[in-house]
Amino acid sequence: MVYNAEREARDAETTAAHEAQIRLTGEKRVLMRAVTGELVSYTPEEYGVGRLGLGPRINTRWGHLVYVLAIGAVIGVFLYLPLHGLFVEGDPESGWFLIVPALLALLEVYAVRNLIREWRAHKLREERGLPRPAY
Repeated sequence: MVYNAEREARDAETTAAHEAQIRLTGEKRVLMRAVTGELVSYTPEEYGVGRLGLGPRINTRWGHLVYVLAIGAVIGVFLYLPLHGLFVEGDPESGWFLIVPALLALLEVYAVRNLIREWRAHKLREERGLPRPAY
């Protein structure tokens, strides 16, 4: 990695402005590197879904949409199979398999929540001219 004095100066300036903003307003802010390579101070609403903790590492709103749709498709399959066995084949034991889509529905709620949060964050960043966080 090549040392870039100009970038270091911009990073120091951004860090100082970030800390001053926190001291001045007391609001929570996140200092992260953007996809452009620059440090950017985001509000939690602008940052969107956390990208460093547990859970899926999805960075875009379209990725979250695909994730939600994929979980929905899996729920559809796991709903069809036990219901088909229960009503068409008359097997009362297959009703127990409805637990699987019920558990997947909880994951779907979490994924939809993340999709909405990331969609709003993208809209805020677009309005304010901020780049997308890199991670």
